[in-house]
Amino acid sequence: MKLSRRGLMTAAALTSVATAAPALAQSGLVVRNLQANSLTNPLGLDDATVRLSWQLVSPQRKTMQTRYRVRVASSNEGLAGGQADLWDSGEVESDRCFDVTYAGKPLASRQRVFWDVLVTDNHGNSARSMPATWEMALLQPSDWSAKWIAAEDEGSRADREAGLTWVAGGRAPNQAPRQFRLKFNLAEAAETTLVTIANNSYRLWVDGKAVALPDDSAPRFGKSEVAESTVSLGKGDHVVAIEVKDPDGFLAMYQPENAMAILIRARFKDGRTQRFSSAGTRTALVADAGWMMPAFDDAAWSVAKTADYQMEALPGKGAYLLRKAFSADKPVARARLYASALGGYETWINGQRVGDALLTPESTDFRESVLYQTYDVTKLVKAGVENAIGAIVGDGWYGSYNAPAGRFAYGPPPLRYLAQLEITYTDGSHTTVGTDDSWRITPSPIVMSEIYNGETYDARKEIAGWSEGGLDATSWNAAGLAPLPAGTLKAQDSQPIRQTQTRPSNAITEPKPGVYVFDFGQNFAGWVRLIVRGQAGDTVTLKFAEYLLPSGEVDQANLRAAKCTDTYILKGGDHERWEPCFTYHGFRYVQVEGYPGTPNAKDVVGQVIHSDLPETGHLRIGNPVIQQLWQNTLWSQRSNFVGLPTDCPQRDERLGWMGDAGVFWDAAAFNMNVVAFTRRFMNDVRDAQTKDGAFPDFAPNAWDEAWGEHGASPGWSDAGVILPWTVWWRYGDTSVIDENWDAMTRYMRFLEVNNPDYLWLNKRGHDYADWVALDAKEPGDPTTPKDLVATAMWKMSLDMMTAMAQASGRAAEAAVYRATAEKVRTAYVKAFVRADGTVGNGSHTGYILSLKYNLVPTEQRATTAAHLVAEIKRRGMLLTTGFLGTPSSLDVLADAGYSDIVYNLLLRTEFPSWGYMVAKGATTIWERWNGDVGDVSMNSFNHYALGAVTGFVFRRIAGIDPVEPGFRRFRFAPVLDGRVKTGGGDYDSVLGRISTEWDQGEGGFSLKLTVPANAVAEVVLPGNSVTEGGKSLPREVKVLSRKDGKIALEVGSGEYMFVSK
Repeated sequence: MKLSRRGLMTAAALTSVATAAPALAQSGLVVRNLQANSLTNPLGLDDATVRLSWQLVSPQRKTMQTRYRVRVASSNEGLAGGQADLWDSGEVESDRCFDVTYAGKPLASRQRVFWDVLVTDNHGNSARSMPATWEMALLQPSDWSAKWIAAEDEGSRADREAGLTWVAGGRAPNQAPRQFRLKFNLAEAAETTLVTIANNSYRLWVDGKAVALPDDSAPRFGKSEVAESTVSLGKGDHVVAIEVKDPDGFLAMYQPENAMAILIRARFKDGRTQRFSSAGTRTALVADAGWMMPAFDDAAWSVAKTADYQMEALPGKGAYLLRKAFSADKPVARARLYASALGGYETWINGQRVGDALLTPESTDFRESVLYQTYDVTKLVKAGVENAIGAIVGDGWYGSYNAPAGRFAYGPPPLRYLAQLEITYTDGSHTTVGTDDSWRITPSPIVMSEIYNGETYDARKEIAGWSEGGLDATSWNAAGLAPLPAGTLKAQDSQPIRQTQTRPSNAITEPKPGVYVFDFGQNFAGWVRLIVRGQAGDTVTLKFAEYLLPSGEVDQANLRAAKCTDTYILKGGDHERWEPCFTYHGFRYVQVEGYPGTPNAKDVVGQVIHSDLPETGHLRIGNPVIQQLWQNTLWSQRSNFVGLPTDCPQRDERLGWMGDAGVFWDAAAFNMNVVAFTRRFMNDVRDAQTKDGAFPDFAPNAWDEAWGEHGASPGWSDAGVILPWTVWWRYGDTSVIDENWDAMTRYMRFLEVNNPDYLWLNKRGHDYADWVALDAKEPGDPTTPKDLVATAMWKMSLDMMTAMAQASGRAAEAAVYRATAEKVRTAYVKAFVRADGTVGNGSHTGYILSLKYNLVPTEQRATTAAHLVAEIKRRGMLLTTGFLGTPSSLDVLADAGYSDIVYNLLLRTEFPSWGYMVAKGATTIWERWNGDVGDVSMNSFNHYALGAVTGFVFRRIAGIDPVEPGFRRFRFAPVLDGRVKTGGGDYDSVLGRISTEWDQGEGGFSLKLTVPANAVAEVVLPGNSVTEGGKSLPREVKVLSRKDGKIALEVGSGEYMFVSK
């Protein structure tokens, strides 16, 4: 496996720190890792309330910061000269080294900022950091001089202007299908294309003859995809007939009518095209025989009404190339590119790709927010020669089918592109090159690009030098201006999606002649790099899948309607090399068909992509099952952090499901630094919040208001509180509280207004409850009473709101939420907790939620925990929990003293268990406990929710458990069992690295511990005596207690080696 970009950047950062070290060597104190908004030297912030953080490193133990001074300047030279013209905090007596708010002069658009910090510690040492930077984005709409331009050809524009209007009739009794007829007349014979779509399965006839449609038998999450059918028709009258199946399932809730849309495109021999739309379509419920025939009399049929629900349904047309030539007449000092698209884009300057961000702009509700990216392109602009800027624009997240709503779910076509290149010359003058109607456009070699389905690339259509100066583009068409998007342009100030690893295949098989299957040994998100040699027109097809058929070929059944297929058409020549631009897949296996010759491991290489968050956690557990469980969870997180925290990376869904994220964020924040990623996603959550305050089930959500009419889904909507709380608790960042406070309080009001008795009985949305619990025949079956689950979730959110209000200076609101939480608790105990300590219907999840969220009277907790354990044993030493019960299961058992049960469950390898997945060869977490035999329509093998227990492993086995926000204080008190002899882990906290490594050997219990500066550890060791470094405890280690065969210590920063007996 090759070194990733992250590895290269880390190496460079270490070199930078090492270079700085000699100047700081006298005291040994180092100030490093300066960040603005949890990003290192960010480019393009549009939040003027910047939060600053830094870390201390010291060879001395028990080091705490006592004072700091932040200096902020508009130039590096000014900062070096002591001219802090933007802000000088002065000396501040404080140990705070994170969540420090910039409080200087207002920052302007494009403002370059240079800053450092001087720190003094409790040992009297002082040190100044190396300078760091950040740069502001375009803060005002008036900063944009560039215009949105359309990425479409004339035919697509004509289709769009003709429209594809949905028409509908009322719902049929007994779910009968509805029939539609549209008559039209051709003045002469024509090659006629029918563009059709319906909100459920349908059949199609032209002049009474059935027209074959693409196979729509695969289950799908959403309505059918648009189909194009071509028939030759003569002069005269014609009729199109469509029969639409009655909507069922969730579609019936949001599209309660039988609806369809059709666009007829007739192309005559002289090149003219005539278009007919759905207007005038007639409809009936139960038609007589022969209703699809031209001669049928439909005069008694009613005219179909325009459907209440309209969604764009035109088919994709491939990607387009856009370009403009420009001059840079003087030496360039600095150049910035601000770019976005409604669709996907890549920008190129002078033949070089700009940046390494992938799948930009990332998925949002484009009706509310459109992200743009900021790039430093100084090195790409050339002085004194003709330059060119070009872009490839494809469907991307905006134009691709987006479940469940379809193509262009967040706004109408056309695809659009926006770019503003700002050049600053060494003499201080400026030039701006922006998109406008002087740009040129032509089709690209990408003839199909779609997030779910894949990409088709015809290398024969390549244009050499298309993004370089000197190209004659007179044959290209002029690009037209496009309407402004409805959403607000916002700078992306989170880590982009990048390619982070390269994975060679582990094995290559040939299950059929000429069919090759590459096994990469790991399920992941991304694509493959293809190297191929052959003749022009040779076509290589790449099919992606998570598992194989008995024949050895790939099995794509669990992908539902997603085709997950890439196609490359050769131009002819030696060593053609290709990777897709605007799609990605979740897969372990790739089936290669049509390859000229025999491919080897170097010809098809896996490319791992995900949001490039710093990976901050590592576990070392002396048991292969638990260690692999963590690895599987980490890979599922990588695979599903692709712009959004998705549920799965492979099938026709890939949505930001809130329930999955909410239960997983505890684990996620150990594996990666999720601060910026959370802030970016919470913008989507706020955009999807309904007018009455309900948070969505998933975000972004094209049907946000219609979906939200049903209320808020317990455990799913609560992620709107869980995610900000987790970021505050893990990183000490109160800005995430402030940004989301209004939205969170609206949600709290929504719950209380609709549930005045303080039991969550009303407005429960889709009420998923303990999703995919073991005993559920359908995923949402109430294996635990849904009103119990809902009310427990409400109590959890109220507790989190209380803590966040207190932390952010909202004491009065904290008191209100505390009081409301007590009302909910009282109502819950009365409704669900009995005097004998049993809860609800006795389900595992009922007990777990009640104990976790303090919903059992204190005097009954031990009894209730005993009931839980008895139920676990009765079921055969296994858990029956789903999404909401699983994450807290081991915490509850450990808190009650049942460490043996904790390990019984963790080490179990029979069904159902985490170890069962491991034993079956899983390399990621499954969606369901029975993923190997479950319903193929909901059977993802890369779903992180059930891996949420990894948070417990970090906190309660590795012993890295935060006690205060930002790990200012953390606790090492591992849950131990004789079956696992060693454990520990590393975690790069906001203060620095925390490291634990324990061993319960014959010579006693040993712990190698690293505590970062500014932190304090509470250490609980088994035994009655303890040494450190082979000697008695030093003065800086404080003994808190000795009781019940355990010793509790308070330990300041430094490295320690404890042995207890």
